[in-house]
Amino acid sequence: MAAAILIGCADNSLDETPLDDNFPFQLVLDAEEGADLPDAEDYKVEVKFADYLPDLELPGSTMTLDYLITDLEGDMVGKVVIDKIIYEVEVDDCVYERELNFTSEGDGISGTISITADDDLGTVPEAFEIVFTLPGEDDTEGSFKVEFSNLETGENLLLGFPRVFEYEVLDNDVAGEWELEITSEEEFEKFKEVFGSLNPDLEELSFEEITGKVKAEFEFEEMKFEIELVETEEVTICEGGEEETETENKVIEIEAEYDAEDGEIEWEGSHEIINENGLVEDELDFIIESQYELNEVDETITFKFLSVIDEDNFEEGEELFKSDDGISFTFIKD
Repeated sequence: MAAAILIGCADNSLDETPLDDNFPFQLVLDAEEGADLPDAEDYKVEVKFADYLPDLELPGSTMTLDYLITDLEGDMVGKVVIDKIIYEVEVDDCVYERELNFTSEGDGISGTISITADDDLGTVPEAFEIVFTLPGEDDTEGSFKVEFSNLETGENLLLGFPRVFEYEVLDNDVAGEWELEITSEEEFEKFKEVFGSLNPDLEELSFEEITGKVKAEFEFEEMKFEIELVETEEVTICEGGEEETETENKVIEIEAEYDAEDGEIEWEGSHEIINENGLVEDELDFIIESQYELNEVDETITFKFLSVIDEDNFEEGEELFKSDDGISFTFIKD
């Protein structure tokens, strides 16, 4: 009983506050692994400062970081080197792409990156991308790793984790870009029957409001659908100091992670629940169960969708969508 009284009366106030001024920056890789199609000619690996306190300013002095390309296999041998290291700076609403210097040795598989302050930023960039050259052939096979080490700096800065990035050729049946042409209201209603519950904007669309074009893009572990609308918008792009305004069709996107193997594919993502006031009330995880069939002769893939469930509708009979026979859509290689 005494113990219970002591716990109930405990003083949880802090006598000391964290020393925010001593909070170290961490330089880390954005991801531990990645992949791209066999014919990819280059690949970007992002290095960034991990989440830091907003009141602290990034370092302004030069630092260096060593790299080593290892475990080259297959067609990657003798082909993978750093092409350039780039970062972006926004000045007066215009984005400029700039480069960091690096030195290489040993046929380009090792070297040192020099991370310097940008004149406009007054600090080093918050993130930069290392562009690696790849074989770029249709039948490319293989993989490689790149390791980072020996961060030299006079700043309060650490080399965090991950420090190693592994690349491999994206080798699965669904990888790449595909396109579906919806040609009738009936077909669009079937599409909404499967996906409408995951996007309220899609659910409210009529057939006359879409162009009929649906793009599916499958990258490393992630994919997205883009449903193109008839409605357009003016998009102004400012890059390298030059402005260009283009008219583009608006799109609705549905994004998910995916796992595809032996004709079975599962999609996982999240969708927003909108209340009667038009505000986001909740965000729920969803799972889509489906099958696929690849036709290599005419370069098409057919997806048969069987069920869509979310964390509030897992019980039998409560699915957002379910069909024992499935609803199928055939996409053409883009």
